[in-house]
Amino acid sequence: MKLSSFAAGDTAVITAVAVKQPLANRLFALGVRAGSRVRVLRRAPFGGGLMLEADGVRLAVRLSLADQISALPAKGEEDAP
Repeated sequence: MKLSSFAAGDTAVITAVAVKQPLANRLFALGVRAGSRVRVLRRAPFGGGLMLEADGVRLAVRLSLADQISALPAKGEEDAP
C-alpha cells in the first residue's frame, strides 16, 4: 500500500522508501524510514501533497514522492508517532 493512499488522520508504519540516495538520506534524517510510524495530518486539495508527522517532525511531501513510499496501517493508540 502506498503512503499516498492514506487519509488525513491515519497512522502508518513505513515498510519501504524507494527513492534515490540523496533524497533517501534526507527522509531518513526526518524520520521517514522503514519501521517508523508516520501520521498523515493533512491532504492538500486537487491532488496536492501530504502533511506528515514523523518522529515529532512535520513535513510536507509531494504526492509523487508519497507514491514511492510503501506503508501499512498502524494498529492501536500506541502506534501514534
